[in-house]
Amino acid sequence: MADTVYDVTTWTGASVTPQVDIGTVINEIIADVKTRQTTQDTRPGAVIYIPPGHYDLLTRVVIDISFLEIKGSGHGFLSNAIRDESDTTSWVETQPGASHVRVKNTDGHSEAFLVQRSGVPTTVGRLNGIVFRDFCLDGVSSTKPYTPGNGKTGVSMQSDNDAVRVEGMGFVYLEHAVVIRGADAASVTNNFIAECGSSIELTGASQVAKITNNYLISSWGGYSLFAENAEGVLVTGNSILWACNIHFTNVNRAIVSSNKLLSNFPSMISLVNGSSENLISANHFRRVYGDGESTRYDDLYGLVHIDGDQNSLTSNHFSFDVAAANVRPPGSDPTIVLVKGGAGNHLASNNISSNLPVKVVLDGNSTGTRLLHSATAAQLTAYTTDYSMVATP
Repeated sequence: MADTVYDVTTWTGASVTPQVDIGTVINEIIADVKTRQTTQDTRPGAVIYIPPGHYDLLTRVVIDISFLEIKGSGHGFLSNAIRDESDTTSWVETQPGASHVRVKNTDGHSEAFLVQRSGVPTTVGRLNGIVFRDFCLDGVSSTKPYTPGNGKTGVSMQSDNDAVRVEGMGFVYLEHAVVIRGADAASVTNNFIAECGSSIELTGASQVAKITNNYLISSWGGYSLFAENAEGVLVTGNSILWACNIHFTNVNRAIVSSNKLLSNFPSMISLVNGSSENLISANHFRRVYGDGESTRYDDLYGLVHIDGDQNSLTSNHFSFDVAAANVRPPGSDPTIVLVKGGAGNHLASNNISSNLPVKVVLDGNSTGTRLLHSATAAQLTAYTTDYSMVATP
């Protein structure tokens, strides 16, 4: 075997089999990589391969080297919630397949994978080019809404990082699926994240992260996508279902476009804490009523909530289909878009289809909002006179 390619099932340096504890095996492989790559010029990185099979992870994996790829042969996703709520006697299979890692964590830690280089300054501790690809991280068991849940995290990147990728992964039954702190050009794409408390979290600060082509099926306790202090995030081509909740706090110049958004709850996209100059365009919003109960927001919060400057909401389609008896507060007209505050926000060519009277609301702290064919005159409620409007005919 080449010095830079490791198969967890055949590597002879392991103290246990990967079926017993794949966490220990991967930690031992990383230690071996370090003995072989000891200088700046001898660190090309390594690949750790997880063949199809069921593996238990009892010990947290700590990744403190750059240019490491951990890959499987597919995430083999299977919905644990459907399995747990069904009679499975006639099913052909009842466990996720392909490269399936069960996160059991008997070592007292909550993460399956912690990406962190400790004991060095940020300028030297930065980790680069780490890739998670094509395997499943399964938290084994949990209950709705998964936050608070079993406390487990799939991938947690806590050192500043550059060009990390999470691709083709499956995440299920985890309180936090993917947490990336201090990301520069992170790519999270083509993943299937379901039955987790929060799907993707960009914490600390980040720039030009890319969240594309994912299935994000999360519950009402957490977030589909959470980002703070971020610059230039690209969110496109995702299917975000069940409790779609994209929450941006102090996020600037992001693009959220061409996503399919379906939720049983308000606050499908929220721009708060001065989030400014963001573009939300060509998305399909569908608001329905389903199981579960969220007390975080009521129907006056808005499917889109804006509190920042110079944001653009253009060419989106809103479909609202909730019985009047299920609207909260009772008897109110649901808010489709709430411009809570900020200057110069722009709403243009948005189409609203609803079974109930609905509102676009401008609060008194908003100034200079421009509405062009985004609400009829009857649908607008303005608590300010500082706006301009061309009503939808």
